[in-house]
Amino acid sequence: MHKTPITGLVSDCQLETLAHQGFTVIDNYLPSDLVQQLRQQALNLRKKGIMRQAGIGKSDNNKIISEIRGDSIFWLDNAGHSIEQSKYITCMQALQEQLNRYFFLSLAEFECHFAVYDPGTYYLKHLDQFKGQQERQISAVLYLNDDWQSSDGGELRLYIDKRDHSKHLDVSPVGGRLVLFQSGEFYHEVLSAKRARVSLTGWFRTRTLELW
Repeated sequence: MHKTPITGLVSDCQLETLAHQGFTVIDNYLPSDLVQQLRQQALNLRKKGIMRQAGIGKSDNNKIISEIRGDSIFWLDNAGHSIEQSKYITCMQALQEQLNRYFFLSLAEFECHFAVYDPGTYYLKHLDQFKGQQERQISAVLYLNDDWQSSDGGELRLYIDKRDHSKHLDVSPVGGRLVLFQSGEFYHEVLSAKRARVSLTGWFRTRTLELW
């Protein structure tokens, strides 16, 4: 049976949505079998104790504060640590080139990690840029959850108006769903879930200060 090649590219309509509102939600970004393989790899890393508790801040200022952030993470390198992870990295590299062409960006690299939130954990409102540093330009979150229901919770709450934080969009972490948004523009948080919540969370980075 012939399978459609996995390109990692998104449609012009999705790019236009990202340009117009600063974020876009893309369902079925990867085939379900690849999503499930990545999910199982993340859970296996968690079970083996290879993941570490995520902290707040960068380098020497990084602190683990579970009252603010409760996920466990495992960083992927540019080659990936498995065939499936390498496929994902390749897709992100293709998407990076597409974003550069469409928005005339100078994105230089993509960094990402698995993130597993145990039931009841969360991540309070934050930006995806460290203070005084603007290398992270576009955030990319791919959800790896199996048969996720609205009653399971765990939404990504995206604050869509910087001046009025009562305005927000809640995105359910459905498996295969990719969310892209401007890292320095949108405060967001991860709401607690009733089940383990699994994702690949990453950032397209550039050394320039301008997005588009």
